[in-house]
Amino acid sequence: MSIYDPLRLKLECVRERCVAFTFSEIEEILGRPLPRSAYRFSAWWGNESALKAGHSQARAWTTAGFKTGSVSLSRKTIEFHRISPRVAP
Repeated sequence: MSIYDPLRLKLECVRERCVAFTFSEIEEILGRPLPRSAYRFSAWWGNESALKAGHSQARAWTTAGFKTGSVSLSRKTIEFHRISPRVAP
């Protein structure tokens, strides 16, 4: 089980095509702080090589059918955009 599974589960419940979170909201979802690199490097939020590089955070949102969009390190916000159709429960 990944520490990012709560984020995956949250995104799996999203009905919209796009959703934005503050870093604080993501920390609440995870029940723990994000690593410092999430606050310092926009690349931490990248989608590429999620499986090859073993980035468990990227695997969480791509498995949920999303990719990251706009990230603002200054405002501490991230957008997720749906990349696959939502499967009805």
